[in-house]
Amino acid sequence: MTKSILFIFLDYPPKSGPGAQRNFYLNKHFSQLGWQTKVLTMTLQSNGMGDNSSDDKEVIRAFGKDATQIFSIMGKYPKFIEIPDRWYLWILPAIIKGYKACRNNNVDYIYASFPSYSSAIVGTLLSKILNKPLLVDLRDPFRFRYDPENMPVHWLYRWLEKKTITQASMLITTTPECSEFYAKLYPEFPSNNIHVIHNGFAKEFHDEFEVPQKLKNSQPFTLLHSGILYQIGRNPDVLLKAIHFLISQGEIKKGQFILRFRGANIWPALSLQIDELGLTDFVEFKERIPYTQAIEEMSVVSANVLIQNSLFNLQIPSKLYDILALKKSLLAITDKQGALAKEMTHLDLPYFSSTVEETVILLRKLMTVAQIPLTNNSLNCRNRYYMNQKLSNILNTSLKSS
Repeated sequence: MTKSILFIFLDYPPKSGPGAQRNFYLNKHFSQLGWQTKVLTMTLQSNGMGDNSSDDKEVIRAFGKDATQIFSIMGKYPKFIEIPDRWYLWILPAIIKGYKACRNNNVDYIYASFPSYSSAIVGTLLSKILNKPLLVDLRDPFRFRYDPENMPVHWLYRWLEKKTITQASMLITTTPECSEFYAKLYPEFPSNNIHVIHNGFAKEFHDEFEVPQKLKNSQPFTLLHSGILYQIGRNPDVLLKAIHFLISQGEIKKGQFILRFRGANIWPALSLQIDELGLTDFVEFKERIPYTQAIEEMSVVSANVLIQNSLFNLQIPSKLYDILALKKSLLAITDKQGALAKEMTHLDLPYFSSTVEETVILLRKLMTVAQIPLTNNSLNCRNRYYMNQKLSNILNTSLKSS
């Protein structure tokens, strides 16, 4: 029996980033596992950040533009322009394209990938129109659950979340913590239809990846944070204070240590803190680079750091698995009650801290003793192919019982 699924992805190559890569390999692995797949995504964006850009006939692109670019004046726009998200202009074209693609070619499932509100809306409406089961991939919880911005319209996001979950036949999360959160939030939703499919690394990508020889063993000791920072939820305050302490003790000297923030924004208070702590010679901010180049950089620096404060306790950054696949040393600044700390404990990686004092101890070890990487057998438990195979098996079982 031919099994078919329509994936609704806002993020898809040639767009770069971990979300696009995750979606690319989900589609690829499902095809390898015997599914007939279609991908509904946005028209190509000329952002110069792409890879895996070879579309095939099963990739359906609907027109879409970033509303904040269209309606901005001199780079500024009112906040309501990005409600429910900045990509809402693709909702109607996507519904039309999705309907045309599926009305004559039956699909068994419609799969909508969050954290895009617009993707959730497209999936919910297509599921209603086509009368097909909706799978909601909560890669992250609905954003208003952890984002304090746009408080006046949280009622709208709460309504969208309820409508989407009410329409859904299955919820897919990436952490047990997120699954438990939604099970408690919606006790009427069958708990046996909430599944954890962990994030992971794409073995195919890492097997083909080669560390540039000329960049190996680079000096000074470089600690890299790759990705966005936030004042609330991903604030480097603890890390900066720990580095300041080690400098004051003479354990870190100028020219021997660099903390690099790649693709991160810097806000005034953060800039002031770096200056007041005397860290201007030890901290650098670099512009965002494409995903493949970002992985390359992660592979050649001395160590990588993740920052995940309690606001994001239900989530695990996908970079964790890329760092582990690269067999690089790692430090995580995170709440010990959060999903990241629990995942690292599960994988026997005791390299996380939540206080300045603990971070000082881990930084000392990081700069002097090489961490023992996970064995290939341990690493394989987070191989993205096996994660997607697990999801495929769940859907196969559901089809047989329906």
